[in-house]
Amino acid sequence: MGINMKKTLRVNRDADHVWDIVAHDFENVGRWSSAVVSSGLNPEAAVPEGASVGGRVCDVPGIGDLKETFTAFDNDRKQFTFQVTGMPSFITLAQNTVTVRPVGAGASDVSLNIEMETNAIGKVMGPMFKIRLTKTLDSFLTELKDYAERGEISAKKQKQLAKAGA
Repeated sequence: MGINMKKTLRVNRDADHVWDIVAHDFENVGRWSSAVVSSGLNPEAAVPEGASVGGRVCDVPGIGDLKETFTAFDNDRKQFTFQVTGMPSFITLAQNTVTVRPVGAGASDVSLNIEMETNAIGKVMGPMFKIRLTKTLDSFLTELKDYAERGEISAKKQKQLAKAGA
């Protein structure tokens, strides 16, 4: 069984600006996304050509530490794929392909294409997890849009940072 989802959101900033946030500041997603309590560099991950880092470690609410490692990276196409380890045990493979496409002067579309494989327990847990994942991805994209367009973090992220004492 698998979980496959694709989400796209229009951001009113040029593709280069958005690409810098999602790709070249990859390890710092925890600064602006409430989907991640904190994040940092994964020094064990090999750095692919064109990337600034090879991966990151994210503290994700309700899950804990996840390692996200680039498996493909293409600056010219503004697209990368990363694999996630540390997911709940019913998820046997998780990866996300992120694409940033220019759509005119000062705008771009950001797409997330999530692919997960699950074991037999995933048949039971998968639908509930997919509902949670949908909410997380929607929030992630909305917060990315706010951060890219205005340079501001969301009220939800501000509360999260205050609670963590950051």
